Amino acid sequence: MPRRDAIALAFTLAALTTTPPPLGAQMRAPKAELAATVETARVQAGKPATLLLTVTLPPTIHVQSNKPRDAAFFPTALALTPPAGVTITATKYPPAVDFRQEGQPEPLAVFEKSFTVRVGVAVAASVKPGELVIPGRFDYQACDDKVCYRPVKTDVKWTLTVAP
Repeated sequence: MPRRDAIALAFTLAALTTTPPPLGAQMRAPKAELAATVETARVQAGKPATLLLTVTLPPTIHVQSNKPRDAAFFPTALALTPPAGVTITATKYPPAVDFRQEGQPEPLAVFEKSFTVRVGVAVAASVKPGELVIPGRFDYQACDDKVCYRPVKTDVKWTLTVAP
């Protein structure tokens, strides 16, 4: 076998035996740890309550803020679907921090490490005593210092106890 053919065969064999991981594995978004809690576990009907969503990110990961500076990025968002007798009065995100990402002309507005989103709710006086589940969805786009991953949408829920 001529030397040139042997070299070509060696490169072909090397290419066949060293395949990269599937694209899905390369672009799998890092998972945020979510803890949905209620500031006051027992609430009187007719009184307000505060729901908290504490988000803990893996090291070296950040998420876009609820108001990204670049419209191409996916904003962090918490959306609740309150049951009858519950209304959302306010949703408060923490202040964003500036993060310089490779290839971006200006800093990104992001949330890092661990942060909490607070949601005020009003429980109507007509709500019967007992457990009350408030479902929601948390959407975010995780990034590291070089790349942003596909957006993630995660269901969350809070359980309030309405006192008699």
